Amino acid sequence: MRTVISLIAPVAGLILTVFAWRAAEAATLTEKFDKTYSVKSNGDVELHNVNGSVTVEAWDQNHVRVQAEKKVKADDDKARELMKQLQIEVTETGGGLRIVTRMPKRNGGLFDWMSGDDVSVGVEYKIWVPRDAQLDFENTNGKLTVKGIQGRAELETTNGGIAVDGAGGELELGTTNGGIEVTRSAGVLRANTTNGSIDIQLDAAPNADQLSLSTTNGGIILQVPRNAGMTLDAAATNGRVSSDFEVSGHAEKRRLEGDVNGGGSRVKLRTTNGSIRIVAG
Repeated sequence: MRTVISLIAPVAGLILTVFAWRAAEAATLTEKFDKTYSVKSNGDVELHNVNGSVTVEAWDQNHVRVQAEKKVKADDDKARELMKQLQIEVTETGGGLRIVTRMPKRNGGLFDWMSGDDVSVGVEYKIWVPRDAQLDFENTNGKLTVKGIQGRAELETTNGGIAVDGAGGELELGTTNGGIEVTRSAGVLRANTTNGSIDIQLDAAPNADQLSLSTTNGGIILQVPRNAGMTLDAAATNGRVSSDFEVSGHAEKRRLEGDVNGGGSRVKLRTTNGSIRIVAG
């Protein structure tokens, strides 16, 4: 037994030494980006990002401030080269702005950083925009949060949720693998997700010919003022539909159709695997 132990101990020590040596090689690099650009008050602001959260806040200035942090985790030499290749590209476009994250080369490039190595590359953004800016934002592998926008906003994510607070303009929201949350808002609203819940709280009656919310795997909660007038069409395939409001029309366990408070804007709610609740605020 002593012989076995004496053999194991040097091997274990060697393994620990190798791990320590590899850990010493690894590096996490960060680089700041902070610039401000002039835009017109209702100009288009566009963003395309990969691997990082994005937060947008409205302010009363005709400028867009782009504050970002680039992050790279890899072996020391590789991390430095990846950081050089990771670029934030900003283009001024006729009174608006286009922001694009340029990722390092992948297949056939200097580093095939998707090969399974312990490598992480991404950018996190915080952006200030004019209150009535028109947004077109797309984010992959990260949450997208927007506050105080009064202009139109088209927001799309893959593998990340969407949260909107205090919006007053038209919202077009879509995500795959993430939930959607809207609070203290009013205006035209269309929201769709594949794997996630939808939770909407409106300060006013739906302001549109149609408010549309749909999800495949997740529930829906819609909260509107108690005196809101709407024409409701809500259905769940594998779940229940319930309402705080009296609905004048057709009511079943999985479907509600009819007018609320005399009718009004059309409200269409759909889920496959989940329940729907219409709540009086």
